[in-house]
Amino acid sequence: MLTIDLTTARRFILGKQGLWPGRRWRGEAGTAQAMRAMEYLQLDPLQTLARSQDIALHSRVLDYIPGLWEEVTYRQRKFFDWGGWLAVRPMEELPHWRVVMRRERDGEPDCDSRIQKSGRDHAEAVKEMRAALHERGVVTNRDFAMAERTRTSSYRGRKDSSLALYYLWRTGEVM
Repeated sequence: MLTIDLTTARRFILGKQGLWPGRRWRGEAGTAQAMRAMEYLQLDPLQTLARSQDIALHSRVLDYIPGLWEEVTYRQRKFFDWGGWLAVRPMEELPHWRVVMRRERDGEPDCDSRIQKSGRDHAEAVKEMRAALHERGVVTNRDFAMAERTRTSSYRGRKDSSLALYYLWRTGEVM
């Protein structure tokens, strides 16, 4: 059995996460390298001092500027966001996550049953969102006026269009 001291163990764990020996990456390419080293970059829409994803990357990338993760994720498509706890993952992992997405769509017993239920409960809105996406390419929930939508009481959104888009995202139809 290999025995290591506490300092070596700490350095190994911090090094694996890109936090030791200090910031080692630079710029856009370095941001992507840091995100790969972290494996999961959890996204936080709230900003007290800064968004958590920007803080995490600032501690790893020398000249990081807030929002640089969006460039490598959405414009360069090197990463994708998905999941109940929103995280950015390397695009190379997408085929593996497609299995989980299909399992959620199909309501497998070890998956969140609310996803399949939401798809069934809002089947018409899901169908409508598919058509809108096919026609327009990109849509957001704000594209659909409240007066024209069925009101919901979900914490995911107040309109059926919101829940339909969430369903399509969680099942991997929309990325």
